[in-house]
Amino acid sequence: MSVASQKNMSLNIDRLNKDISVFPQVHPVTPDMKITHKGVSRLVMIDRYSFKDTEKVTLTEGDFVVLTIKEDPKFPARGVGFIVSIDWQEKKAEVLVDEEFRSALDDPKEQETGIIRRPLDVIEKPLEIYYEQIAKRNATGLASVEKTEEKRKEWFEKFYNELVNLNFIPAGRVLYGAGAQTDVTYFNCYVMPFVPDSREGISEHRKQVMEIMSRGGGVGTNGSTLRPRNTLAKGVNGKSSGSVSWLDDIAKLTHLVEQGGSRRGAQMIMLADWHPDIVEFIISKMQNPRILRYLLENTEDEQIKKAAKDKLNFKPLTEREEAMYQGVVNYKHIPGYGGFSAEIIKEAEEKLKTGGTYTVHNPDFLTGANISICLTKDFMEAVEKDTEYELRFPAVEKYTKEEMAHYNEKWHEVGDVREWEKQGYAVRTYRKIKARELWNLINICATYSAEPGIFFIDNANEMTNAKAYGQQVVATNPCGGFRLTLNIAG
Repeated sequence: MSVASQKNMSLNIDRLNKDISVFPQVHPVTPDMKITHKGVSRLVMIDRYSFKDTEKVTLTEGDFVVLTIKEDPKFPARGVGFIVSIDWQEKKAEVLVDEEFRSALDDPKEQETGIIRRPLDVIEKPLEIYYEQIAKRNATGLASVEKTEEKRKEWFEKFYNELVNLNFIPAGRVLYGAGAQTDVTYFNCYVMPFVPDSREGISEHRKQVMEIMSRGGGVGTNGSTLRPRNTLAKGVNGKSSGSVSWLDDIAKLTHLVEQGGSRRGAQMIMLADWHPDIVEFIISKMQNPRILRYLLENTEDEQIKKAAKDKLNFKPLTEREEAMYQGVVNYKHIPGYGGFSAEIIKEAEEKLKTGGTYTVHNPDFLTGANISICLTKDFMEAVEKDTEYELRFPAVEKYTKEEMAHYNEKWHEVGDVREWEKQGYAVRTYRKIKARELWNLINICATYSAEPGIFFIDNANEMTNAKAYGQQVVATNPCGGFRLTLNIAG
């Protein structure tokens, strides 16, 4: 494509309005519209909130599109551009990418020309290219609950005036969903009730999380009501795999569920500081082998050492590898290092010293969620006094049939081992740990992996106005938890 023809690629408003007429939800472009936003803000508006022709029934050459310009499993890059040509048989298209997004392209030729060839699956055609269109759709949707046409028109004008003047900007799920005539949620984030400690309860919780996420909502879950690893499960005469394994299963939904719009799924998963699985939970997302080795060498607590060791994976050098690294090190005292750099020789020495390579087991474990610890006042007092702290859970192994029935019915409504004990039910102390050892573990992991975050759950329940409605704070949504993670990580 010539430079001249590239410059001629621009929005064809008349053709776009003709395409828009196929979609009754979308308002046409009018001459008075001017709000497009700039840079990242424009990309976010177009990518996340604009109504699109997802089935590509109107897609044609010259169309303005948003697409994945760099396909990466963890960090894909999005951008905008214009369709140059479409190969419907191969289901691919050539796109001229806007200049501001070309730096994300890996191929030098693509960077130079801006022309990339991508599958149609990663290309979307936005029909709302001005914020005013989104505001009109939102106002139409929000006013639609009124019973008369007169009232609908009145409230459309009121909503639109506030939205278009940016006096009020709804949450992202409202911007995307209101007036779109789709089954998406108008709420960005949810906090789920405590998870019932049964296969049926976990399955129901998982089902609800999946439904919420499929409609674009983020979810917060507190797994403190799930029994610890190796606790007896009388019904099947076996042992529990533990709260952390079940929470990982729930977290995987983030990767499995395709959300409404292009927003990536979000989950916050929490566990109380008194839960016997808390050490495993904290270490579960540590991806740095050096920090795990540091914990092994500098921690007194045996359970922390075991959790760090279980997370570490060591692959010893083969005889051939050892000989190769030794051969490199032998050039250390030769002028010019025999062509090797000092960095390569240092790396070879390190390999010989450690005797192999350290990696981590289950690197994708719990990656579908941010994690945070629910910190109690009891724990923080133990940290301040440098005393031991009890890791406890309801003594389900000793419960009678009647007590177990009550546990199954009521434990997930209480969700706090301290309150459960106050109500007269037996609680088992699984072990004791020095509070400062646990506190240091939280801080080390948060410093070097940005997780876990911390949530002062007792303070939250003392200060919440939910008490007036007989309710309690169970967890935070992903947005709240993300900020907590940043705070502790500094």
